[in-house]
Parts: sequence; structure tokens; C-alpha cells
Amino acid sequence: MTRFLSSCFLVFSLLFSLYSPASAQQDEAEELLRSRGEVYLIFKKLPPDRLRILSGRISIDAIRKDSVIACVNEKGYRFFLAQKLPYRVFMYPRPKEYEKAKSIKGLSQWDTYPTYEQYDSIMHNFAVSYPALCRVDTIGTSVQGRLLLAVKISDNVNNDKAEPEFFYTSTMHGDEPGGYVMLLHLADYLLRNYATDSLVHTLIDSLEIWINPLANPDGTYHSGDETISGATRFNANGIDLNRNFPDPRDGPHPDGNEYAPETTAMMRFMESRHFVMSANFHAGAEVVNYPWDAWTSSEKTHADDMWFRFISREYADTVHKYSPRGYMTDLDNGITNGGDWYVITGGRQDFMTFFLHGRETTIELDHTKMTPANELDSLWRYNYHSLLNYIHEAFWGMAGFVIDSATGHPLWARIEIPGHDYDSSHVFSDSLNGYFHRVIAKGTYDLAVSASGYKTKIIPQVSVSTHHLTWLTISLSPSSANSKNIYGTRFSLFPNPVSAGSDLFISWPDSDTCTIALTNTEGRRIILAESIPFHPGNNRFSLPKHLSGLWFVTVVGKHSGPVTQKLVILP
Repeated sequence: MTRFLSSCFLVFSLLFSLYSPASAQQDEAEELLRSRGEVYLIFKKLPPDRLRILSGRISIDAIRKDSVIACVNEKGYRFFLAQKLPYRVFMYPRPKEYEKAKSIKGLSQWDTYPTYEQYDSIMHNFAVSYPALCRVDTIGTSVQGRLLLAVKISDNVNNDKAEPEFFYTSTMHGDEPGGYVMLLHLADYLLRNYATDSLVHTLIDSLEIWINPLANPDGTYHSGDETISGATRFNANGIDLNRNFPDPRDGPHPDGNEYAPETTAMMRFMESRHFVMSANFHAGAEVVNYPWDAWTSSEKTHADDMWFRFISREYADTVHKYSPRGYMTDLDNGITNGGDWYVITGGRQDFMTFFLHGRETTIELDHTKMTPANELDSLWRYNYHSLLNYIHEAFWGMAGFVIDSATGHPLWARIEIPGHDYDSSHVFSDSLNGYFHRVIAKGTYDLAVSASGYKTKIIPQVSVSTHHLTWLTISLSPSSANSKNIYGTRFSLFPNPVSAGSDLFISWPDSDTCTIALTNTEGRRIILAESIPFHPGNNRFSLPKHLSGLWFVTVVGKHSGPVTQKLVILP
């Protein structure tokens, strides 16, 4: 699976001395841009600072010892030419084994790629065949109108239970389809083995598992619904979907593009759920990549960096047990901090982890971008134990309910670990049932639990063990007029992200008179409301229809200083 690509990189490294922006290379690049809308380029590795500037304008695909491979659209290519860097057009190998799809019955062997119509049928057949365990949802539609589909697998599939939610997704880059079939195989495996496999039974009974096998159908089926042979990295509008999300470092629109329909649909879907853990699958390398992508580890690490390294190491080490020597051994023997590999902004991993308080990794499955159909079974066998174990990790840590001490009603509360949490690593309980879940490395932690209109409660010395669940029921007492939150005046925004023109709820602890200002990353300031009475609990405001992107909401009360929270407004 990997030897051919390694040879290719060796050959190209030997050719670096011949690199020049020759007219033949430019003619070839422009012909590919006309026919496919994108072209891959290979050029010498640059210093990190210069590469970071480039990665904001073109899509870096792979970093090797001496070389960089990037994918560009027309705009990106013109920018690249202006840098006057020697380059060559790069063509990833395109095996032919995937070109002819089987019948629906034949596809059940999971050793070939389906047509788009077959994919749609397979997803809906899961729900028809296992109605008590599976339902299919449409997240949204692509630029060209193809469906973005996801299946929910749970023992109570038509209801939302107070249990952890988990999400797998693949093929945001349309020419990296190995994970696409692997996740179809996983959904089939879970459903078929629920009655006979104890681990599968536990996962489905204990979690709500969501699987989106194909996040970029227009890219994968660029040449038409019958074949993936012409698959492209970008979507139909030439946008890299994994550079198109709001970014914790560069703010909204870090790639300079409007949000693609696929991006907007995915953000709305993820915001509507409460995913404890997630992963998205790619190809072009063999490594588990954990946050942050936007910063190197010397600049910033996640508060739960120890936990991220543990679950990444667990995935890679389990793969090593069930695969030939040499598979998934890139970088630190199969794992890496994203920014230490190479910095990108606008990635889904950082969006989910920073803005939605989730925990997501990016898993690169295969050095071969387009896994040949005759290697799909190997890809499955190497990874499926890790896939199951990774889902199981979402069950551990600490969990429980936050309730009103007087009524027992569920509360939407903030659960934070003082001295540990920063950069949005805290979590929230569900407003409908009060359930919360926090995956975290083993240790002993103090929890601060706060909700609007309630006294903050400190839960000391909560012990967490590896592969065990610590259960808590936390009751909060209503705050009196004279009581003060020991962490100062806090507030929460819901929903976040929120759609432009819709209602925003600002949760405030006390009666007060407040002014609300919105400021974007360019310094534009809008007064949303001035000297408005606030009551304890949720206060509703309507957002203007013309706003979108990353904004900072600042509330100034008559009895409190200014406090600020981040808000993502979807168009």
C-alpha cells in the first residue's frame, strides 16, 4: 500500500534540481485546471514561517522530508506563480480497480466503490433493515445537489437519550475515498453484530453513534455518479472543505472563501448535537493527528493534550497489532500534534474542538490517496479494532446530571476544571435533560459547576481512572439577590454557532441593566441593545440578518464590568 508512493517521492526528490517554472509545466497545470478545477504541485520544502503563509492561500496536502505537495484551484495557482518558486505538476497514482461497481448485493463484501445511487441505497437500506437500531438523516446538500447523509445507530434510535454522542465522518477531500467505504463497512458491522458481539452491543446500548461516510460527494463523483475515477480534492466550487471552517486562530473565513454549502450544513448539524468525541478520515499519510492544527505544540497545546495523545497512541498501537510492519508509522510512530506536522487553519478538527467544546482527531489512513478497491479489505482489517475501541473511549471519563436542588429540573450548566481548562476545553450540560459528559485523562480534578441564576458549586477531588466512568449528580441552589458567583459575572450564549437573523439567548446570572455590543475580527462594532433590562436566566435577542462569521459578544451591566464570549454566526 505504501511502497509505490515512497518510490514516487524518492524519484521526485531526485528531480528537484530540474525544477523550474517552465512553460511545459505551466501548460500542463493550466490544462488540469480547465478540466478538473484543481492541480497538485510539488516543490521544495520551505521554512515554517513561509510555509505557514502559503498554507493560508493554497491547500497543503503532504509534507515530506524535502518536499511539499499542495493542491490549488485557479486563484491559488495564480498566487503560487507569484511566489516564483520552482515546482512540478504532481499526479497521484490512480488505480483502475475501483472503476466498475458491483450490484448492491455484491457491494456487501465492501471491496469496491459504489456509485452515488448505490451509496444512497446502501444508507437507506441500513435503516430499512434495522429500523430499531438505525435511522438515516440528511445533513444537507452539496453544491450540485447531492445529499450529505448520516446514519444514527443506537438502541433507542428515534429518541435522544441522556448518553454520550459520537461522530465519524470521512472524505471531506473527495479524492481520499478509502475511509468512505470503511465507514459504510463499519455501519454494516455494527448493525449485523449487535445481537452477537458483546462490545458492539455495549457501544450501541451506551452511545448514540453517528456516521457520515461521504462529506464531499461532488468531489468524489466529479466525473459523474457512476465512477470515482475522476475524483477531486475540492468541492464543486473549488473549495477545500477542510480549510473552510471558522478557525480559533484566524477567525471566520480563514481561506478567504464564503462557507461552502457542505461546510454550513456540517456546522449546523454538529451544533445541533452534543458530540463528546469525533474523528474525520483522510488519506495521503498514515497517522493520527490531534489538536491543534492552527498552532504548534510550542505555541499552544490543548488543555487535554495528555488525553489526546493517549487516545491517539491507543488507536495507532492497536492498528500496529493487526497490520503488517510499517503501516501507520508516520511521524511519532503513527501519531502527531497537527501543527507540529504542518500548520493549517480552517480545519474541522479545530472547529469542533474549540467552538463546539468537542474532542476531534484527524486520521490519515493510507499513503495512497485513492486506495485501490482490492486493498479496501486490508484497510478495514488493519483499522476496525481501533475504530471500535476509539468509539468506546467516548464512554469513559466523568458524566452525570446537573439539576435544580429544589425542583429536580435539569439545568444547562457550565462544567469547568479551574486551573486546568482554557481555550474552550470546558463542557456544558444538555439543556433538555441536564446530562453532561467529559472525557479526560486519569487524575483527580476539582469541578466548578455554574448556571445562570444559581450559585456556583465546587465539587472537589473527583477521581478519574483509565477506561472507567465516574458518575456524578450535581444539584445547584438558586442564587439569592445578595449572593455572588465566586468566579465573577459569567454569561453563556445559545445556540453557538447561530444562524444569521435568528434568536440568540444570553444567559445572565442576575437582574441588571445591560448593553450588548458585537465586534468582529476586523474591529467592526455593532450595538445590539443598549441599556436593556436583563433578568436572571435566558434573555432573547434577534440577530441582524446581514451578519456572519466570528464575532465577540460583550455585555456590560450597570452592576458589573464588561464580559465577552465568542459567537459564530452562520450565513
